[in-house]
Amino acid sequence: MLSVRPDVPKDPAKVSRIMQSATHIFALEGYQQAKTADIAKAADVSKGIVFRYFGDKGHLFLATVQYVIERLTDVADFKVWQDAQDLSDMISRALRYKISLQLEYPDEFRLSIRSFSEMSVLPDDVQTEMAQYWQNQTTMSVDLLEKPVLDRMPIRDDVDQDDLQRLLNAVTNQVFADSQKFMAEHPEAGIEDFEPFIQQIRSEYRILEHGFLK
Repeated sequence: MLSVRPDVPKDPAKVSRIMQSATHIFALEGYQQAKTADIAKAADVSKGIVFRYFGDKGHLFLATVQYVIERLTDVADFKVWQDAQDLSDMISRALRYKISLQLEYPDEFRLSIRSFSEMSVLPDDVQTEMAQYWQNQTTMSVDLLEKPVLDRMPIRDDVDQDDLQRLLNAVTNQVFADSQKFMAEHPEAGIEDFEPFIQQIRSEYRILEHGFLK
């Protein structure tokens, strides 16, 4: 974390407070509406310290997203994905697990979503860095989470692995977009309320995995 201004000495305690306050305020307000002064005040530091450490609001946003993803990665149990027997098992496990994590870490998930939806309003240089960061994260996630499952499956010889991966990514992105919509519409829902949704997704993945022709 803190690939932003690595040459500037930083007090770890102040960095921690800034990251915590920035996570909450960016998640709540979004990039454009969030005020650096509010983040500094909540972190009990001067606005000058925030700019010294991160340069500008755009790079503070980038650093906060990096912080959030590292925080979620540290607490995640990757075996939930890796031990799945097939794609439908993997997606239902992953969705159930991500929902439980999101209920536990709402600010972190809200901010990670905003980092995509608000990409176009970021300064050009931050847009480029954010896009590259997420591209690297996606590549790493595919190798770490999905590949172990696919390697155990009897995939036809005529199926191009890159085409399959693009298809899976597209479907997975839609699945998690649908889950975000459900959570927004049911803010008080517990994990048990998502079971019909999860079973529907599992059924859809079985069709993807086995086809729909007789």
